[in-house]
Amino acid sequence: MEFIRSVLVNDVTPAADGDFSYDLPSNPLSHIMLTIKGLNVTNEATLAEILQMISNVTVSHLGQSIVNMSAEDLYAYNCLLFGRAPVFTNLVATDDATRAVSLVIPFGRRIFDPAECFPAVQRGDFQLKVTVDIANAGIDGLILQAETVELLGANPARYLKATTLSSTPAATGAHDVPLPIGHPYIGILLFGTTYPTGTVWTATINEAQLLADNIQKGYTQANWESMHGDLIHRCGHVLGGTDAWTDDVIPAYALMDFDPNRDDNFLIETAQMSTFLLRVDAGDTNVLRAIPLELVKT
Repeated sequence: MEFIRSVLVNDVTPAADGDFSYDLPSNPLSHIMLTIKGLNVTNEATLAEILQMISNVTVSHLGQSIVNMSAEDLYAYNCLLFGRAPVFTNLVATDDATRAVSLVIPFGRRIFDPAECFPAVQRGDFQLKVTVDIANAGIDGLILQAETVELLGANPARYLKATTLSSTPAATGAHDVPLPIGHPYIGILLFGTTYPTGTVWTATINEAQLLADNIQKGYTQANWESMHGDLIHRCGHVLGGTDAWTDDVIPAYALMDFDPNRDDNFLIETAQMSTFLLRVDAGDTNVLRAIPLELVKT
């Protein structure tokens, strides 16, 4: 097996906010490396400020989204899949100091996996779109890089799909989010605008359960704190410093895990379902997001 790693986007400096689209290679694709570069404004830019320079990342095939999420969600997704947090360069508070982070846009649970990657396509049918916000209070001077890793001769059986569902509860209490059906799930990555912090336990997602054709499935009831703990256990050491007692860097995220041992034994099959719902007990009326992680047969 051979691979080709090549540069798709080479130090592009957007002059204004907006969408930037690029044709992806036609060979089977393991993953894309997306690098965000910028400059501190006065002080050290925070993790959130750097990631907010990319408001959305979309990979589409014939107009259908395969990956669709913000850079913040992609950061948490990387922590989940790879068991470690992407590292930012040059952690200094100097004005105009260079900063950068590289994020993986994966098409399989492991990179360089010829059995689980995106299959060969016709040139022009497969695209990467990046939506940028070139400056905010903490960072400016956005520069984009993207590199692709093709797997020559790969004949994958499936690929990983991850698209975002955003929902705002009209009131506190029970709130349903319809989930896509048709493919097996390895998990659902959850985001809640509000999460326990300081002296307050309020969470946008207090509890969650799943309903398949109106019958509880797998998760009959789970608390936010426990599902956040499940995510951290999968991520390993993704804390905000070298001290093991410092705060984690993804407090707004949680996980419903259907592949806890990474052996496919507990995948949720949705092909025969008529409806599949995420039902949350909303603690407030702020935005929540659910990112189903689906395995699509090629």
